[in-house]
Amino acid sequence: MLVNEERTKGLSSKKNAQTPSISGEELGDLVSRAKKGSVEAFQELYGLYSRKILNYTYRLTGSREEAEDLTQDTFVLAYKNLTSLKENGKFQSWLFRIAQNNVYQKYRGTRPQFDSLDEIEAPESSAAQKLITPHRSPEERLLSGELEKIIEQVINQLPDKHKKVFILSAIHKLSYQEISEIVDRSLASVKSDIHRARVGVREKIKQYLREDHGMSNLH
Repeated sequence: MLVNEERTKGLSSKKNAQTPSISGEELGDLVSRAKKGSVEAFQELYGLYSRKILNYTYRLTGSREEAEDLTQDTFVLAYKNLTSLKENGKFQSWLFRIAQNNVYQKYRGTRPQFDSLDEIEAPESSAAQKLITPHRSPEERLLSGELEKIIEQVINQLPDKHKKVFILSAIHKLSYQEISEIVDRSLASVKSDIHRARVGVREKIKQYLREDHGMSNLH
């Protein structure tokens, strides 16, 4: 029995609090129970990871509506293929890879068109809030709204392979190893691209601050 689609669509659009933490042992137990047919266990997994997948697919597509559909599709596929997951502790990276493949299949040969940042709100706290330290001067706080838009635009302009790993690292705080498994690339390649993306984003923000506001660095 699959998780009710209407119910999961409703859940995926809620503005929940941050994803609850779970130990490796607890995760393994949930996945094991779900593999044995426990819908309740799978719904717990959905509650733990749906926000992350929604946020990830939104940042790759720029569309809230399509991100919700892709999130739903991701969990339906995960439910159907859960027994193929060999290591229960790698459920998160496996789930992100399904989501990424769904985005690739949908946009194969094309680049997603991003909605105006003035008209849509990201499903979770913005990338800017993740990247800018909370210890800001009064002037920086006044500029924070504008800076968030600039950072979002800079991230969206990154090359696809840099953008994916940057989002997984900077926004979702996944380890290099997890990211390597999700994008199916070597650890060295992932580390290199994350570094390049971070440097590129930070340099463009610094340039913006210097040119428009006479500020020499981003604290």
